[in-house]
Amino acid sequence: MDIEDKITEAQEAPVKDITEAAEELAKNSEDASDYSKNFFTMPEGSVDEDEIVDKDFWKGLTLPEVDKRPKKGRGRRIAANMLMSVVFLAVGFGIACVSARGRGVISNLVTGGKHMTFTMPVKDRPEADDELKDEKGRYTAQGIAEICGPSVVSLDIFSEKSELIPMGKGSGIIISEDGYIVSNAHVVDKGTQGIKVVLSDGREYAAEVIGSDPKTDIAVIKIPAPKLTPAEFGNSDQVKLGEDVVCVGSPAGYRHSLTKGIVSGTNRIVSPQSPGIQVKCIQVDAAVNPGDSGGAMFNMWGQVIGITSSKLADVDYEGIGFAIATNDAKQIVEDLMEYGEVQGRARIGITYVPISKETAELTGATPGLKIDSIDPNCDVSNTDLKEGDLITAINGTDVTEIDDFSRFVSGLKPGDEATCHVVREIDGGRKEFDITFKLENDRSSLTEAEE
Repeated sequence: MDIEDKITEAQEAPVKDITEAAEELAKNSEDASDYSKNFFTMPEGSVDEDEIVDKDFWKGLTLPEVDKRPKKGRGRRIAANMLMSVVFLAVGFGIACVSARGRGVISNLVTGGKHMTFTMPVKDRPEADDELKDEKGRYTAQGIAEICGPSVVSLDIFSEKSELIPMGKGSGIIISEDGYIVSNAHVVDKGTQGIKVVLSDGREYAAEVIGSDPKTDIAVIKIPAPKLTPAEFGNSDQVKLGEDVVCVGSPAGYRHSLTKGIVSGTNRIVSPQSPGIQVKCIQVDAAVNPGDSGGAMFNMWGQVIGITSSKLADVDYEGIGFAIATNDAKQIVEDLMEYGEVQGRARIGITYVPISKETAELTGATPGLKIDSIDPNCDVSNTDLKEGDLITAINGTDVTEIDDFSRFVSGLKPGDEATCHVVREIDGGRKEFDITFKLENDRSSLTEAEE
């Protein structure tokens, strides 16, 4: 019997109770929609409409109550959500303030204090296409440090005053892969108890002195280290006034330090205490301090154009440093490496003050070289020359400038004879005479100042 037959049977049967009929139909119904459709389409005359509306239709049915009043606790949840939103916003504001100004900014906002724990923001530097060279192919200072820095070494100088602690510092430039290093004579000559070389990678070696020339303040030493990185030496005659340079050395023992500056002067003639050789130097405004002596002055192409020497700097001035020009140092280095000393260089054995023609016109003096001292170990001391005398000519050539004297001496060899014309002031008058002497082998010091 299907659902429609059952409904028809129910409709034809006497209706005793609508509730019982509904329950019977619900139990036997396989389709709820069929059940509801037929149930709510009431048979005509089965029950009064008033009864259904008033009470009997709902008799026996249990329906959930609908509570239209607000549930308890809803207001509390709204308040809690609002509180959490406020807290969240406050925390976000605090994090933003701390990120921007530091951890103490919140307390300052509250207390009005002027001090705070500040977290300084630090960012990584942006990457450049090539940080070692500029657009013209020249090295930057960073490029000099990375590419050329390994060619410069630090020197620890041990003297007889100490056995464990070095008494001096200096620098040097690697000139060959097998361990030859050029430095300053005034640095190397102090190492009576030994010289320690420290490479840029920290390796240490004991050095042997190959040769030293105090006159030009150049020395060569050697260490037993293979496969070193020699520096590239440039033509110092091409140096231009105002061009950028980088000096690498070890001032005050701070190994492999860099200073940068410009060329302040070229072809500077540094007057030694015993002049006889023209020493050309490059003037620079980069810092050159004790410990830098023997280090390298690089042009921005990575070439050594000078050997720095703090001994040539005047302690009474700032921003004035000197480096011995590489073209002048070249022959000295080659002689020291081959012979251990400079070959064929002559000296007279005097110190003097030059009086130029212009100075003489202004002061009423006689132009020439006024004698300041005479070396007793030289042949010139055996002549009638005295301190205060004035040499006006050598071998018939007038001399009134350092350059004049240097050119004359550079053309002679040890053992050659020279004749000087001398003028001596006597009781308001003057005496003139000639002296003849032999030139000596040059072994004099560049300056007397100690580093």
